[in-house]
Amino acid sequence: MCKGRVIERIKASIDGNKRIIYLGDGKGDYCSSLNLREQDFMMPRKNYPVWDLICNDPSLIKAKIHPWSDGEELQRTLLHLIHTVSYLEDNNIDESNDLFISSFRPLPISVPH
Repeated sequence: MCKGRVIERIKASIDGNKRIIYLGDGKGDYCSSLNLREQDFMMPRKNYPVWDLICNDPSLIKAKIHPWSDGEELQRTLLHLIHTVSYLEDNNIDESNDLFISSFRPLPISVPH
């Protein structure tokens, strides 16, 4: 089954207000990224096939794109997104523009190794 179809099934089974954070690096992840919504997040790995495909025409991706290049950046970006989404939901904020997301500072958190 195509990963894009899996995303479609997930979207159909969740509350419309829930967000998807999708991480990918291969060509097979591109189809999935095309099926994400505006409130979702795509985290492509820089300089890998999915990143190259997205860069060819980023306007095809509705989700907010947050690239990463190594494990440390992946962790930092993913935690930032989780904190942002939690903050927005906890405070009933309708985030209708990217200004709030890009200017939000995540809370410090320690992650066990």
